[in-house]
Amino acid sequence: MAPKLGEGSPLPISSSSFISPISPFGRPMRSVAFIAAAAFAGDELLLVDAFIPEIGLSCRRILGSLRIRSSAVYKNAANLQMVRNVDLPEAVVFYGLESIFEPPIDNEASKDPHLLRLRPGMARILDECKEVGTAALILSEYDEFHYGELKQSFSKAWTASYPDSTNAKLQSYTDGNDSVLSFRCITEKFTPQDDHSSDEFADAKYKYYNLQSIGRSPSPAFLIDSLQSIQIDPRGFGGSSGFARGQWVEPRRSPMTARTVVFVAGDWKTNEHKLPWFTSADNDYNKDNTSTVLDRCAAVRAAGCRVIYLENLDPKVPVEDNEHAISRCDAVIDTYGNDNSRDIQPISLDAISTPGDYWLNPPCPRDDSGNAVVADDIIQWFCSERDMKAAVGNAACVVAEDGIEDEMSEDEMARILADLDTP
Repeated sequence: MAPKLGEGSPLPISSSSFISPISPFGRPMRSVAFIAAAAFAGDELLLVDAFIPEIGLSCRRILGSLRIRSSAVYKNAANLQMVRNVDLPEAVVFYGLESIFEPPIDNEASKDPHLLRLRPGMARILDECKEVGTAALILSEYDEFHYGELKQSFSKAWTASYPDSTNAKLQSYTDGNDSVLSFRCITEKFTPQDDHSSDEFADAKYKYYNLQSIGRSPSPAFLIDSLQSIQIDPRGFGGSSGFARGQWVEPRRSPMTARTVVFVAGDWKTNEHKLPWFTSADNDYNKDNTSTVLDRCAAVRAAGCRVIYLENLDPKVPVEDNEHAISRCDAVIDTYGNDNSRDIQPISLDAISTPGDYWLNPPCPRDDSGNAVVADDIIQWFCSERDMKAAVGNAACVVAEDGIEDEMSEDEMARILADLDTP
């Protein structure tokens, strides 16, 4: 009877056993297969040295290599971890033009007060979006700023920021069927798009709120409508290079709010440059018609998106950061980085993925205190409040006095008391 493997006693194996097609246990086995089985049986297994003519190697040499590899496998087994799927952003939103333009500063080099420049890193972010199919959106809540003016302002800022870039480069971002950058103004009316989807998903058409100025932040209506107005080709589940991805291809759809990252920036203090879209909280007109950065943060949270705040660290720049808005954001940065794709950047699509450099899990719609909310309920509440304010105007609510008596008569009081005493 052959001894059990791993008991520490030498096996009765001779060199002839390894060149014979019959193993010591009475079963046909090739030489190398038997050695591998013996090596993984236990670390204390002892075998006599033998030479295997079939492969020209020593028995101890093969077993030593196998023993080292087997111990490494057992050692690393305890460190194995689950590989989690990484979701790149499906949409990147620049909420408010303060998030894409650098604040103007009076200097000798700037002769045109209307000539603004884009924040550094914008071109690189758009390149990343175009490469992986992530949509980019620029939102403006200025009532008198229309689509054409918004697109023209961006084009001028692009030319001033990248003078060596060609018009074809800019048009590849903003024009054509494969454009990556879209512009949305609160004055425009959203209309359903013909996405040529199959009849299976025809009933899932989104119905826009189309509230225009009533849907501005802190209501999430404008943000949600803007996301629903664009479509993307969703990426499949799994890792990079197609690893563990399903074969079923998801049809085109709008970006999910949970996979949308929104950038906001502080309001500008003064409007010395007479910019038409200027949104300062100090302006009496803007207090009633345009939202501030705190309102935009609240709208992003209520919609269920991630929000990143661009903080101003230069005291010379006329930007008023809101501490309450900063405390409600998922991350705070001071710059997008630069346009060199080879450098380590604070903002990239990998950095703002889920999980990424700033968070682990996707968000849900929430209020300023972090409580879960329903976006549609928030939108309906703001609609009621703003409709009532528009109807009443500046007049105070006055209750009509006709037919209403200030005090109850003695006879009526007596009748009420008699009814209470009746058993």
